[in-house]
Amino acid sequence: MNIKKILVGLVLAPAIAFAWQPTKPITVIYPNGPGAGNEISFKIVADIVERNTGAKFVAEHRPGADGNIATNHFATVASDGHTVSVPACNSQWVTAEIWYPQMIKYNIFDFEPVANIAKSPLAFWARPNSRVNTPEELINEIRLKQRPINFAIGGGGHKLAVEYLTTKLNVPGDRVETAMYKGPAQALLDVMGGHVEFGVTPVAVGYPHLMAGKLKLIGIAGEVPLRGLEKIPLMKDYTPGLNIYGCWNIILPKGTPKDVQDWYRTNFVPAINSKEAKIKFEENLMFVTPSEHTAEGLNSSMTRLRNDWQPIARKIRPE
Repeated sequence: MNIKKILVGLVLAPAIAFAWQPTKPITVIYPNGPGAGNEISFKIVADIVERNTGAKFVAEHRPGADGNIATNHFATVASDGHTVSVPACNSQWVTAEIWYPQMIKYNIFDFEPVANIAKSPLAFWARPNSRVNTPEELINEIRLKQRPINFAIGGGGHKLAVEYLTTKLNVPGDRVETAMYKGPAQALLDVMGGHVEFGVTPVAVGYPHLMAGKLKLIGIAGEVPLRGLEKIPLMKDYTPGLNIYGCWNIILPKGTPKDVQDWYRTNFVPAINSKEAKIKFEENLMFVTPSEHTAEGLNSSMTRLRNDWQPIARKIRPE
């Protein structure tokens, strides 16, 4: 018998036995209205974590100011592991400090990152009776300006996509108007209702409505065709560089103890990478980025995202 191994086991046993566990339901703060990509993606993995650990998650929606009302609040909550936030990447890491400098009361890099859950490329939508069917037709409408062109959007990244398009087309900034809603699901309701002709949201949010015939998909702002939507044009083929994604991270409050962070990573990262989640992500036209499943990898990715898109954000007037 190896005495050394027994002694090591005795030393480690108390640490494992007394590792942090949630003692009450965990509040999940969503910085937008119900039905957004962060809620869809988090629920996919939270269901797995609940079954594996017995933990319970309770949604709390705090929409407004493109997520900054929620994140300001999140900066004040206890760092005891019983509150977690699922912000959108572009809204909190790219545009917040540029568009809302007088409002934000946090540094996004002060929070404790757990992992990126999933991503879904942004899509350009139209109401079913729109005469616009393709990226080329949309571009012609914007250039001609024979009628108002309005986009319903649900987040900072969506506005970046519209502004990138108009900038590359070299048309005046007032040629296209955007209207910010409390979330992408709420933006698409007005497109489907005929109140706004166009919208930009993640594919994941609009896909069920597309399948129901309530939306028209003009083009996808991704790098490669999506399975099941191979015939849908890619916006980058008409506007080079128009690749932008909905992206949702799990973060904990500043100063969250290491054992709490470990509990989240130990349970959520395997859930994100599980076969069950993979199937559901694919059904919702989402994909996973394993390099963003560590604190270092996630911070590095968000830094690159800022470098790519903040120069564009600085040229834009916020909603």
